[in-house]
Amino acid sequence: MKRALIIIQGLLMMVLAVFIVSFLYTLITYLFMYVTGLSVLSSDIEYCLMVMAIMISCILLYVWYKKYMSHRRGELIDLKEVFSIKNVLLYLMLGIGCQLFISGVLSLLRPLFERVFSYYDETMTLIFDADIIIVAAYVIVFAPLFEEFLMRGILYNRLRYGISFPLANFIQALAFGIYHLDIVQGIYAFAIGLILGYLYEKTRTLLAPIFLHMVINGLGFLIQLLALGKYLTIGVAIIVGGILLFGSLYMYGKNNKYIIKK
Repeated sequence: MKRALIIIQGLLMMVLAVFIVSFLYTLITYLFMYVTGLSVLSSDIEYCLMVMAIMISCILLYVWYKKYMSHRRGELIDLKEVFSIKNVLLYLMLGIGCQLFISGVLSLLRPLFERVFSYYDETMTLIFDADIIIVAAYVIVFAPLFEEFLMRGILYNRLRYGISFPLANFIQALAFGIYHLDIVQGIYAFAIGLILGYLYEKTRTLLAPIFLHMVINGLGFLIQLLALGKYLTIGVAIIVGGILLFGSLYMYGKNNKYIIKK
């Protein structure tokens, strides 16, 4: 019963955080339209307002996380070790491996699920339907910040007060997948969410999954922007990506039992 209550509390906290950003976006949009007198907003303006709402939400979630969630076990984190040259290289390998492996698998599955992928393509088009600088800021910086505070900082931390790591990690990754409201995005977001949760559990600091999340999104942004996917064969992407992905995970787990000052 206690575990069920903790799960419900964590999910309700996540929903509340999502509601906050939605409310802020709506409020900012109405205020902007009232002040400017505009009745129709361009995609660039809508994107800017959305980024503004995300920025404010990140500040609120940071305060929430810092005050109530960041000291779950009262440990002192050794950031020099978390971001040692060796670990940073492993994060980069992990991010590149994720993107290559995911791109290869998606290309392999696309012919089998054309209707599902058509909706996914529309979603990607909407994400990139604005000024490239605004899109880059949102995709590479603010989306990872918001999602890490939301999923790993708020939801996962609440779950870990009374739930084992495997179950808590599975639930937060599943919520992360559902959060994207798209089958294709949801599936690979679930897989990436498992890795981000694992990294957070290992390091006990959100800075590590935030950094990896930014690397993954940044590489995805470049692949989408420069259409690099057409230069990668499915086999090469899956094999090379798989080697980098699972190899870096193995090396990271082997070299870092827990990165905590004693």
